[in-house]
Amino acid sequence: MQQILQNLKDGSTELAEVPCPRVGRGALLIRTTRSLVSAGTERMLVDFGKANPLDKARQQPDKVKQVKLREQRYLRERDKS
Repeated sequence: MQQILQNLKDGSTELAEVPCPRVGRGALLIRTTRSLVSAGTERMLVDFGKANPLDKARQQPDKVKQVKLREQRYLRERDKS
């Protein structure tokens, strides 16, 4: 089976031959004969992969906020003990 792999650190993409997933009990494996890659989404991921850590943070302010909130909670809990 072929799969598109993308390195989010440098934005490189490759088409790789990978083993088919195993089907567990009660699961279903669907054979796909056609697939579409969205150029806009893929371009966004490539650009994100090539960005430095500061630019990645600027592109995802909501995730930066989550990290800040977790840090604040951690510091409050640490100061209690």
